Amino acid sequence: MQTTASRFTRIGDWVFEVKMVRALKVKDYGQPYSSVATITLNGDNGYIDTQMSRIGEDFNREDFFTFYNFCQHLEMKQVSYDKIRQGIRIPRTVDIRENQRNRARVQLVK
Repeated sequence: MQTTASRFTRIGDWVFEVKMVRALKVKDYGQPYSSVATITLNGDNGYIDTQMSRIGEDFNREDFFTFYNFCQHLEMKQVSYDKIRQGIRIPRTVDIRENQRNRARVQLVK
């Protein structure tokens, strides 16, 4: 599999922009997968708007860092998702630190 990703590809007079990604957790492509997720891209932000796993397959810390790394490759600055804990939806937003380089810092001093 390819290890780099680009959101824009030019072919002829057309520029193709990736706006949605479907991710499958599977050892080999084409085999049955244990989890699926959809990421929608809007500007520098991403939103994981679907994430489903088979019973007994939890979205773990390693999975989170895999998604973080993917978003970093796509040069996103933030990614949002909803975490469900005890049946309560908790929205989360994570900064992709490596892609925040041009963000101005404002500090108030006395």
